[in-house]
Amino acid sequence: LAVEEKEKYANDQAAGKIQGYGSKLANNACGQLEWEDYFFHLVYPEDKRDLSIWPKTPTDYIEATSEYAKCLRLLSTKVFKALSIGLGLEPDRLEKEVGGLQELLLQMKINYYPKCPQPELALGVE
Repeated sequence: LAVEEKEKYANDQAAGKIQGYGSKLANNACGQLEWEDYFFHLVYPEDKRDLSIWPKTPTDYIEATSEYAKCLRLLSTKVFKALSIGLGLEPDRLEKEVGGLQELLLQMKINYYPKCPQPELALGVE
């Protein structure tokens, strides 16, 4: 997306608005500079979504991401069940521990790594 389009949906972590577009430019533990642009949003439960910031293009983004969230939610239930059984617990124990369907938040973060202006200095993605 164009910068102007991203700015319409920018996050503001200082104001507690974590969903939306953002940029990270920081030194990692090794002193290397990390640079990424990202779009972060909640995808489940549906009542926690802020569809006003979800991209309008591609036109099927909302539909495809909503379907993805439903499938991910079903998968998380299966994983919780398998882990519970593997630990010798009741099958629904771990899902209950995280609050069940009502409390589990599923988030999506889409990263974009802009082309480095000095590629000869780039080491790759950490």
